Amino acid sequence: MILVVGATSLLGSHIVHGLLDNGHKVRVLISRHSPLEILATQAGAATVPSLIDAGARPVWGDPRSEASLAAVLADVDTVIAVVNTAKRWGFDAIESIDGRDTLNLIDAARKAGVRRFLMAAIPGDGLDNPDHLDPLSGEYELLLQRSGMTYTIVQPTLFMGYWIGMMVGIPLMTQQAVTLIGRGDHAHNFVSEQDVANYFAAMIDHPDAFNQTIAVGGPASHSWTEIVLRVRERAGVDLPIQYAMMGTPISYIPEKAYPLVTEFERFENRRDFSETARAFGVSLTTLDDYIDRTLVAAVYAAA
Repeated sequence: MILVVGATSLLGSHIVHGLLDNGHKVRVLISRHSPLEILATQAGAATVPSLIDAGARPVWGDPRSEASLAAVLADVDTVIAVVNTAKRWGFDAIESIDGRDTLNLIDAARKAGVRRFLMAAIPGDGLDNPDHLDPLSGEYELLLQRSGMTYTIVQPTLFMGYWIGMMVGIPLMTQQAVTLIGRGDHAHNFVSEQDVANYFAAMIDHPDAFNQTIAVGGPASHSWTEIVLRVRERAGVDLPIQYAMMGTPISYIPEKAYPLVTEFERFENRRDFSETARAFGVSLTTLDDYIDRTLVAAVYAAA
């Protein structure tokens, strides 16, 4: 039995479906404090009924209660927790579980005799700086490493579905200009949420992932200006760009994302993840593949 925590996020739902397709038994934790109906209206959200229909078994629990977590973890062999990366990277639909609750989950899993614990975390060379880092991040990663469970900490780069869908997809579909901060010329590595889900599935019983912290990413790095130009070309649309000063709010994105969008123009990430992808047998989604499957398809569907 595999317990997935954060299953209603875009990444989490991909993980659940992938595990079920591979014949695993999957349990999904639904927090009693989670505003599921609100989350289900957000981009990338998965509903609990859709996960149940796919074959997952829902369990309602309180991550703040030791007794509740003990019941949730009964007979669980492996835990996959993806709540924290979703919360800090993209604010997409996630269970209402904070860093302290993650500490409770790790401790409860250890006490329940869980064999494997896989967790998503922000990579140190990304937006992970003192201004944006969860103050408990290092604490729960250290707790996991010292738990005695066989652990894997997966560090994905920027999610294509959330960030490109928000920064470019929203103005594309609402026929407004894309707003980019600064000159929009700093390159970043973007990875498909599906590819990250495939990494998790591949790493569950892969010895090279045991007791390791592994950064994963997409096949190439791109600037925001380059991304917009590629969308224009592939979708055959006139998609204007307007450039704004650092710190300028962008009307069509969540307010909590403003500081992160500004950070895009303070650093670059040009890491090559091809060797990691080969090691775990993951075929990486290119920018053009993502644009064609999502944004171009949406433009044609709306036509």
